[in-house]
Amino acid sequence: MELINNLLQFLAALLGFGLAGIRYWKKSSQAYFLLTCFYGCFTLGSLYWTLYLLLFSKTPQVFYVSEFGWISSAIFLRILQYTLSSGEERSFKCNAAWLSLIIGVPLFLFFCSYGDILSNLLWCGMMIIISYSSIRGLAYAEKQIGCEKNMKYFHIVVLCYVAAEYALWISGCFWQNNSFLNPNFWFDILLTCCILWLLPATRRAVVS
Repeated sequence: MELINNLLQFLAALLGFGLAGIRYWKKSSQAYFLLTCFYGCFTLGSLYWTLYLLLFSKTPQVFYVSEFGWISSAIFLRILQYTLSSGEERSFKCNAAWLSLIIGVPLFLFFCSYGDILSNLLWCGMMIIISYSSIRGLAYAEKQIGCEKNMKYFHIVVLCYVAAEYALWISGCFWQNNSFLNPNFWFDILLTCCILWLLPATRRAVVS
């Protein structure tokens, strides 16, 4: 099941990379360039993990190779958030955005009991920053009218991406069996869907 999930994620990211690259080639938009970088880094991380599973039939022992690609993709996603947002959105006051810290910090402490502190600090730190920006952006977009309201779809997909990552990590701490009954399988599918949905969501945000 792990091989199937990672293969699907690799193909989804590769498809996104190709489509986003085509959009960038046609539009020469910085947003599509950043999205292409997001997909490219995610694809490279998934490629190493998938090939290792395919060749050795077990989880990679040196997972930092994949994590480098995945963390880089999260950094590009954050830059994409910043690029798409306006100055008014970035200065918008939203108390609900602090939920990112209320949820993220306890999860960071929890994950540290299962894994590497530095890796968890990087991942949870990025997820907190990304979710904070998207909660604030979603609240701001809901108050807008016309095309500017389309930014909410981008923020919703990003929040789903963060939620899927958190859920995947939590389930990985409790369930290790490799079957359809493992929540990891379904959270991986959800993450794959979020990766695919990011392209049309970004397209709507760029149009706005």
